[in-house]
Amino acid sequence: MLSSQLMSVAFILFLALSPVYGSFDQLQLVLTWPPSFCHEKSCNRIPRNFTIHGLWPDNQHVMLNDCAKTFKKITDVLKSKELDDRWPDLKYSRNNAIQTQSFWRYEYNKHGTCCSQRYNQQAYFDIAKNLKDKFDLLQILKKKGIIPGKTYTVDKIEEAIREVTQAYPNLNCIGDPQNTMELKEVGICFEPDATTVTACHRRRTCNPQNKKEISFPL
Repeated sequence: MLSSQLMSVAFILFLALSPVYGSFDQLQLVLTWPPSFCHEKSCNRIPRNFTIHGLWPDNQHVMLNDCAKTFKKITDVLKSKELDDRWPDLKYSRNNAIQTQSFWRYEYNKHGTCCSQRYNQQAYFDIAKNLKDKFDLLQILKKKGIIPGKTYTVDKIEEAIREVTQAYPNLNCIGDPQNTMELKEVGICFEPDATTVTACHRRRTCNPQNKKEISFPL
């Protein structure tokens, strides 16, 4: 009897901890500001525009990760160059990144496979490219007077993005909260159709303690 109960508990835990294949109700486009990223990592190139970190399917109840390992190398030369323009592996040269595709493989296997019942691999990368182009984050910020090389309040940055997207973004900063933190990433969340912006399930922002402003570095 006890053995049966233990097996039932183990089975329930297995189901709870197993990846939830394709059961996403939100997509988060995560954009990286390269100068901040490269303050933490050794970079081969540092674009002065936001680049894609990933497109992450999410579920209100559980984080979706590693639903499968099905990445297929992108062999179309034009498509791979267009993707690298928006989604570069900053640690490597353009030629090296396109040849190895290790960053795209990692992101697709970890995140993209969790929405593959709705979007195949090509659609997944196309959606990420199109959303990045639709929401030109650098231009959105510039129109509100937010330019690299200065500091701004978290509210000013969030409101500038919200005015365009109609929802508050996720912000991720690096550095000591006691000092001036640097804006590293911005996340914009979408309904599963990848057209309607929505509030992110797990809202996160930057919380500098001693200074109200964060740096948007050159």
